[in-house]
Amino acid sequence: MAQLNEENLLNAIKKDDLKAFDALMDTTQCGSYRLGRFPVLSLLYLYKSRKILSAYEDKFLQITTYKALRESADVSKSLNVKDFGEPLEVSKKFSAKAGKCLRLYFNEVVSPLEMLLILDKTKHLKDVYPMTNLSSEIKERLKSIYYIKYSLNIKFEVGKIVIDRRPLSYREKKRIATICLSVVLVIAIIITSSVISSVFAPVRLDKYYDLTAYETYTLDQDLYVPKNCSIEEVNCTLIGNGHKLIFQKGATIKTFNGNMSDLTIESSGKAIFTLISESAKIENVTFNVNADLSTSEATAFVALTNYGVIENVTVNASGKISALATATEVAEELNFAGLVLQNYVRNSNSAGTVKNCVVNYSQFSLVGEASANAVFGGVAGINNGYLQDCKVTGQIVADTFDIAGVCSLNSGLLSGNVNQADLSQTSADAGWNPIVCGIVSRNTYVVEDCHNLGRLSAVSNCDKIEQDSKLPTVSVAGIAYLNNNTIGGCKNSGSITAVGKGEAYVGGISAHSYARITDCLSSGDITVTADSIYAGGILGYSEIYYTLTLTGYSFAWGDTLNCISQNKINVTAIGDGVACVGGIVGYVDEVGIELQSGQLYFGGGVTGSYFVGEIASNVNYFGNIVGVCAKNIYENNSYTLNNDIEYHNFDSNYYLSNSSSAFGAAVTDEGDYSSAEEDKGATSATIEVIQNLEAYKSILKKFN
Repeated sequence: MAQLNEENLLNAIKKDDLKAFDALMDTTQCGSYRLGRFPVLSLLYLYKSRKILSAYEDKFLQITTYKALRESADVSKSLNVKDFGEPLEVSKKFSAKAGKCLRLYFNEVVSPLEMLLILDKTKHLKDVYPMTNLSSEIKERLKSIYYIKYSLNIKFEVGKIVIDRRPLSYREKKRIATICLSVVLVIAIIITSSVISSVFAPVRLDKYYDLTAYETYTLDQDLYVPKNCSIEEVNCTLIGNGHKLIFQKGATIKTFNGNMSDLTIESSGKAIFTLISESAKIENVTFNVNADLSTSEATAFVALTNYGVIENVTVNASGKISALATATEVAEELNFAGLVLQNYVRNSNSAGTVKNCVVNYSQFSLVGEASANAVFGGVAGINNGYLQDCKVTGQIVADTFDIAGVCSLNSGLLSGNVNQADLSQTSADAGWNPIVCGIVSRNTYVVEDCHNLGRLSAVSNCDKIEQDSKLPTVSVAGIAYLNNNTIGGCKNSGSITAVGKGEAYVGGISAHSYARITDCLSSGDITVTADSIYAGGILGYSEIYYTLTLTGYSFAWGDTLNCISQNKINVTAIGDGVACVGGIVGYVDEVGIELQSGQLYFGGGVTGSYFVGEIASNVNYFGNIVGVCAKNIYENNSYTLNNDIEYHNFDSNYYLSNSSSAFGAAVTDEGDYSSAEEDKGATSATIEVIQNLEAYKSILKKFN
C-alpha cells in the first residue's frame, strides 16, 4: 500500500497518475489534506490533473476543512512560503498565476473555487458552485479576486453564482483569429482536394490494375484495399517502386499466385493473404503492422498459409493481440504468428519457404484468456517447410499467452534463425502454465544452428487455486520447450528466469526432451524460484517413452551429446518439493523392459559434454553433470543391443573441480533418493585442462 507523504502526493498530482493516487486514497482520505496553503483539490486544478479530477472532484468539493500534511518548520517566525510547509515549486507556479491577487493569500488557504477563479475557469466555477457550501470569507475573497483582475463584480444568488462578463484577453483574441484562419484554410483545402486527389491520394488497388492478369505492374503511386474488402485472386507481379500498399482494417487477398517486391505494406494486424500459393513469391517487402486484434481465431500478420517463397521481408509490429476463448471449455492450442501462421509443404517438389526475414516488435503485447490456450510464434505458428536465417528483435510482453521467439510448432526445418527479442510472460491464472522459449515451443523434426540472445522470463504469480488442484507449472528454455527430434549446433546466451509456486522445468537449450541434443552451447544466467525444480544448463528433464510394435519395442529418450554449459545457475526452492539441478541435465528418467535375458533398463544419457559454469545456490540435489538420475541406469551405466555394441549412458564428460560430484542423487521408481558419489563417465578438472581438450575446442569452434 502506498505511503501518503508530500512527495508521493505531489508526484501523483503532477503526473495525473490515477493509479498512484488511488493507492494513496486506500491509505487515507487525501482530499482533506493540504500542502501549505493548497488543498488537494486546488492542486488538482492548478496542475490540470484531468484523470484524477474525473474520479474524485465531486467527492472533494464536499470537503470544507483541511489539515496540513506537515507542520510549519518554525511557526514563531513571520509567515512566508517556507512556513506554510508547501513545496517551493507549487508556490512559484501559483504566484505566476495569481499575479496581484497574491496579496490576498499571505495567511489564507486557497480554496478550490478561489483557485478556479484565479485560473480564469469561470464556466467550471459556475458549474460546481451549487455543489459547494462556501463560507462568507471565501465569497468575499472571490469578489476581491475578480475585482482585482478585471474591476468587475460577482454576485451570489440562491444556488448559483453570477459573474460579470470580462473582456477578452490578447491571447484569446489571437486564438480566435487563428481558428478563423484555420477554418478558411480547411475550406480552401476541401475545395481544391477534388482536383489534386487524383494525382497524390492513394487509389484502390483492384480498380487500378487487372489483378487476375499475368502481367507486371510497376506502381506509380500509393494504392489501397478498402475496409473489409476481400480480393479473390491475384496473379500479377507488383513492383512497388518505393510506393505503399495500404490494407484498411479487415481487407484481405484470398489467393496470391503472383510476385511482389520493393513495396511497403501497411495493415491493422489481420492476415493480408489467406493463401500464398507454391508459384508465388514475396521479396524485399516491408510490412508495417499496428495490431488491434481481439479474436478467438488463429491468425498472423502476413499470411495464414504459405506454400510459396517469402524472402528478405521485414515486419515492423506494434500494438496488441487479445486471445479470446471459444465456447468450448478448453480450446485446442490457438496459434498466432508475426509473419505466417502455417508454412506448409504442398508436395515433394514444393515446400513453403520463409528465408532471411526480420520481425521487429515495439510496444507489442499479448493478452490471453486461459481457456483460449494461446501461443505466439515470433515468425511462424506451424512450420512444416523451411524456415531459415530469420531474425526476431525488440520485446514481446505477454499475460497468460505462451511465447516462442521464432516458431510455435516445428515439423520441418528450422535453420540459422536468431531471436534477439526479450520475451516475458506473467500470469495470475490458476489454470495456466506459462511457457517461454527462445526459438520453438515444440519440435518434432530438426532445429539446427539457431541462437537465442534475448532475455526469457516466465512468471506465475497465482495465489489461489481450487481445492485438490496443482499449482501452475512454469517452463522456460533457451531453444525449445519440448524436443521430440533433433536439436543440433544451437546456442543460448540470453538470461533465463522462471518464477512460480508449483513445478519449474528449465533448460539452457530445452526444458523437456525425448530426443538428441548435440553440439550445443549455453551461457546465459539461469534463475529459478519454485517448489519442485528440474533445471539444467542444457536440459531440464530427460524424458523417455517406448511403444510395442509388430517388430518389437520402439524407444525414444532424451540424450545430450557434445554440449557445453557455461551457465551460472541460481535456484531457490521455496517449498517441500525436490530441486534437481544439473550442470548439464536436471533429471534423467528411465524405463525397464522385461526381455528373455531379464530386465533391461533404458534412459537418457550425457556423453562428451562439459560443465564449466557455476551453481550459485544450495539445493536438494545438485550434480555437475546430472542433478538426479534414475537408479538403474546410474548403477548399470552400459548396455548391449543386438549388434553387440556396448553403449554407455554417461561417458567422457568433464566438469570443474569443486566440492560436488558429477551426480546429485539416484532415485528409484518409488521416489527413494540415494547417494550418487561415484562419477560415472565423468572427470573433474581445472578450467585450463578442459579448455585445452581438443573435443572441447572443437565444440567451441563451431560457434566462432
